[in-house]
Order: sequence, then C-alpha cells, then structure tokens
Amino acid sequence: MRKFTSRLALVGLSAAFLGVTLIAPQAQAAQAAAGVPGRFVADADILSAPDGALVGKGHNGQPVTINCQTPDGNWLNLNAPEANGWVWQPNQVLRDWGTPNPPVC
Repeated sequence: MRKFTSRLALVGLSAAFLGVTLIAPQAQAAQAAAGVPGRFVADADILSAPDGALVGKGHNGQPVTINCQTPDGNWLNLNAPEANGWVWQPNQVLRDWGTPNPPVC
C-alpha cells in the first residue's frame, strides 16, 4: 500500500509541474496583451510618437503600463498617470520583475 500511495503522490506532483509549465506561457501571453507593468526610474518626457511632440512628463517612481516596444527596443509605448505616449526606454522605464518583454508594435 505504501508503494501505491507514494506512486500516486509522484504522479500528482508530476501532473502539477506539467500544469504549471503549460499554464505559465498562456498567463504571460495574456499579461503581455493587457500590458506589462513597470515604472519610471528617472524623470522622462512622454512624446506623441518616437521623436514627436511632448505630451507629458513621467516622474521617478510612477507606475506605468507598457503596451509595446519598437523592434529595436529603444522606444516604449506606455500609459502613465500624466499621459499616454512614447518614451525613450534606456534607463528611464523598468519592467516589474518577472514580467514578460512587451510585444513589438
């Protein structure tokens, strides 16, 4: 009976690990579709388009939702408390730990 019980426990653990690995990519894809959470780590200008007109200013520590990024990863389209628009990404916006990369626009 002990062998049977231990095998059942092993099967249950294996199924649990499989469930986590199968669900995790779907959850990450859903999160990327809804936007990736992040925050400003420096004050930054928010522009209407890459190299466009100024529409607002992001402030250090403000939370943002990153919608997408340019193919080179230098510009992020985001929603911030001040305005929605584009931010030059390097050293200005940081994704929350463990979140997926934003999709390409």
